[in-house]
Amino acid sequence: MATENLSLDKIRPNENQPRRTFYQESLEELAASIKERGVLQPIVVRPAAGKEKGLFEIVMGERRYRACKMLGLDSIPAIVRDLNDEDAATDALLENYQREDMNVIEKARAIQGLLQHMSYEKISKTLGVSETTVRRTLELLELPVSIQQELVQNPAKGALFQEGHARVLLSINEDTASQLRLVEKIKAEKLNISDIEKIISAIRQFPNKKEAFLRVTVSVTEQMLRSLGAREERKKPYKSQTAEQHLKSIEKQASVLGDMLDERIGEFLSAEHMNQLLATTVELQRDLESFNSNIRESLTTKDFGFREVYIHCPLCGRVELIGSVRCSVCWTILRRCYDCGNYDRNFEKCGVTGGKIFIAEAESPKEHSKSYRCPMYKPKFDTQPTRLKMAA
Repeated sequence: MATENLSLDKIRPNENQPRRTFYQESLEELAASIKERGVLQPIVVRPAAGKEKGLFEIVMGERRYRACKMLGLDSIPAIVRDLNDEDAATDALLENYQREDMNVIEKARAIQGLLQHMSYEKISKTLGVSETTVRRTLELLELPVSIQQELVQNPAKGALFQEGHARVLLSINEDTASQLRLVEKIKAEKLNISDIEKIISAIRQFPNKKEAFLRVTVSVTEQMLRSLGAREERKKPYKSQTAEQHLKSIEKQASVLGDMLDERIGEFLSAEHMNQLLATTVELQRDLESFNSNIRESLTTKDFGFREVYIHCPLCGRVELIGSVRCSVCWTILRRCYDCGNYDRNFEKCGVTGGKIFIAEAESPKEHSKSYRCPMYKPKFDTQPTRLKMAA
């Protein structure tokens, strides 16, 4: 089609133009280019109707039109096309749709406008995208206007709040107040999409803790979830097959924690941090006391001969209850006559039963030895705790 120079005074922007946001810096760059090299690509217009007959409405090229006005030019190269509303809307959208500087909200609004003229299927074919992409783009218009505006004002890839964040916020569209607070949290803490998913998941799982999740950092949220999750897990029926796994985990973590209990830490912490530390360990102590009480009660119920008697492992020095039978670290038999207060070493016999027990057996008992599960075992010496690394 022929190009003609049209007076800028005879041209009007399209009220339904898909692009609603024109960034000043981008316009200035375009104006500088036009000043240097002229308008390289003519704009497309159509004759205006009604009261504006004789004028022309922009179909494609409003940025070029604005840049020319910014430069104070009188005219601009243009192609005049006789288009109906549907064709004009389609052409305008197609020109802008693939441009990186057209934000996703403008694209969504333009698609919404096209729905007045065509179906989802036809729109997807026209734009060269899937129908799912068309519908997902439209979903963003369900967000509060203030959140849509965040995407309009900050379209750059490096922006703190991006389209991915907005899509995650759609999942709590029924809670606008929380959405708005999360937008501010995203920008303040530079959160990624995964972080927001964690926070929203936490709020859904424990709605009574929503205020805490909205205030604390993501790392604290994860700690809270572990603690709350453990409490919820304890409310469920216990699976017997996990008991031994828990035992191994408790022993391993107890060893790690024990190695960290160095009282010299107080020389290097502030009073505030020392208060925090003491609160943490006291809470742990309360949990352990309650846990130990339940274990003692279970032992008393299961083992009618239960005695809370602690002895040293003769090989590695680990302190164990005599009911353990074997050391949990090195698997050595714990009850041996050589350490029993009832054993007569001179005559190599038990002082209670009078039975003969040779020194070799007294020092290195086997499973068939009399001391293996002897109910009369009595430690000769008081035990002193020995800190050892647990078997992994």
